[in-house]
Amino acid sequence: MFDGPTEQVEQNVDDRTRELARANQELKNEIAAHRRTEERLSQLAAIVESSDDAIIGTTLDGAIVSWNAGAESIYGYSVSEVVGRPIDILVPPDQPHEIPRILEKLKRGEKIPLFETVRIGKGGQRVDVSVAISPVKDANGKIVGASAIDRNITERKNAEERFYKAFHASPEPITIATVSEGLYVDVNESFLRLTGYRRDEVIGRTSLELNFWDRAEDRAKLVEILNKEGRVRDLEITFLTKSGEQHTGLDSAEVMEVAGQKCIIAFFKDITEQKLLEKRLRQAQKMEAIGQLSGGIAHDFNNLLMVIIGYSELLEEGLPQGDPLHRKCEQIKKAGLSAVSLTRQLLAFSRQQMLEPKALDLNAVILDVETMLRRLIGEDIELRTALGPGLGRVKADQGQIEQVIINLVVNARDAMPKGGKVTIETANVDLDEDFARRHPPQLPGPYVLLAVSDAGIGMDAETQARIFEPFFTTKELGKGTGLGLSTVYGVVKQSGGFIWVYSELEEGTVFKIYFPCIEEAVRVEKPTIGSTGSLRGTETILLVEDQEALRELTRSLLAGSGYTVLEAEGPDKAVDIAKQHSGPIHLLLTDMVMPGMNGRELAERLAPIRPEMRAVYMSGYTRFTHTELLDFNAPLLTKPFTRDALSAKVREVLDTNVSLNSNVDL
Repeated sequence: MFDGPTEQVEQNVDDRTRELARANQELKNEIAAHRRTEERLSQLAAIVESSDDAIIGTTLDGAIVSWNAGAESIYGYSVSEVVGRPIDILVPPDQPHEIPRILEKLKRGEKIPLFETVRIGKGGQRVDVSVAISPVKDANGKIVGASAIDRNITERKNAEERFYKAFHASPEPITIATVSEGLYVDVNESFLRLTGYRRDEVIGRTSLELNFWDRAEDRAKLVEILNKEGRVRDLEITFLTKSGEQHTGLDSAEVMEVAGQKCIIAFFKDITEQKLLEKRLRQAQKMEAIGQLSGGIAHDFNNLLMVIIGYSELLEEGLPQGDPLHRKCEQIKKAGLSAVSLTRQLLAFSRQQMLEPKALDLNAVILDVETMLRRLIGEDIELRTALGPGLGRVKADQGQIEQVIINLVVNARDAMPKGGKVTIETANVDLDEDFARRHPPQLPGPYVLLAVSDAGIGMDAETQARIFEPFFTTKELGKGTGLGLSTVYGVVKQSGGFIWVYSELEEGTVFKIYFPCIEEAVRVEKPTIGSTGSLRGTETILLVEDQEALRELTRSLLAGSGYTVLEAEGPDKAVDIAKQHSGPIHLLLTDMVMPGMNGRELAERLAPIRPEMRAVYMSGYTRFTHTELLDFNAPLLTKPFTRDALSAKVREVLDTNVSLNSNVDL
């Protein structure tokens, strides 16, 4: 009868045991969870304490309630010095409203995103920091305080300051643009000076918006290399300034982080001037090569022309006036003389012609040719002169300088088919290092400027690059040989000067010539003292010429004038004749340039042997500078020459008292 209740008791005991077991397990779980929480809190506390960043807790009134080791390291205060004090002790006096504004936002439950500011340490030192602040809530979700994380960025800011000082002080243009959009974040002063933009016109815009790229392919190539290699080095680009002026540069760029943002920093060097100088150098080398070629051709052609002209004169003299062949000989001679003028222009261009430089007043030269110039240019062209007072002297051949002026003025006239104005100017100028650097090989110093300008059709860059080439002309067929400006170039160069051209289409042209200024005074030429009688003679002449046809012709011309001629095909033969000839030798007539020994060296060799002998030098051109010859008063006979010119020069020298001994330095 006790079975029923016993079973019930046992069942109750079992249920209670299970409840106790569950409760015990739950208690164990709670204890384990509590331990885990404590461990996490301990870990978090350790992290907070070990952090280099300052982690600061405050009330909503701004009172400091927690202060980690990082905060102590950054600001210098210990925990006991700051807990309970207002956070304002860290804020500079010039930022009184920063903390109140932050606390207002925190009370509304707003987070304060990362921002940069300045704090004050215990010693009064300013500390650059980045700060992020979050509201702190209790278990019921109520905002009870704030937690701030301050990171010391002073070192980074100092590095950025050094970077930006170097950035803005750099003489080369530098730009910083975002990778994502290509917007300019910053550009330095050099970039602004070069491109002509203001800073507010650049920042926040892209290079495409500024129309920076002259060629789209330059930008495409830069982006391609940057994406592939992460950097670009010295990529040649063409870019435009604000005014549209075209420049050439070398662009280097790479991707880097600037102030926490991924950017492209680009350095580029303006090489526009360098490219221009390289172009001028190539042009000068080209002109030099053309000059050497044309000079060599002209020299050889002159020798042939001399034979043609000389023998046509001899034939002409032997024919009666009414003979039909007489007229034909005249035409041969006339054609030969016309060809001579062309070869002389080629020699002028190649700077191999014989000049007679002397001290000149360019103002006087211009005034001498002004009347002729007015006739040349016609009534529809106005000629103006602006001659500088007290003009310095230059050393040049007057006839050739006159030809330079005439060629430039005629060229200006042809550039103004509807009429216009030509201006000739002179001035004393002192060129500085900057001008010389941009106009090699011209050196700085005092010069006399001769400028000829017009208001004509102008020239494009391609034409300007070729205007001094012989036979290059923009005129119609039959209206120009293309030798005018090449002659100008040659004369200027041979006179030690420099010529530059400035021109734009429809804007006219200016030629500026700079002659070195000299101290020598202008000398008044005295009439030549000598015989005014017959050009014939009976003296003995030693003729030295390595070209057989020329030697035979010259011998015929001299013999026809009564002279006795001793022929030598070269210097060595001439020395032998001078030693062996028993009679007197009155004159040495020698070519200037010969294989083995030039005319000057031959005269030096013969001076001890024939001290009484005089000398005349023949040459179509010379590899020696004319100044060297002139300084020794060398009598020169320019090839090709006529019989009258030969006879006059020979007679002039024979009638003077200057022998080889008195001119032994030749």
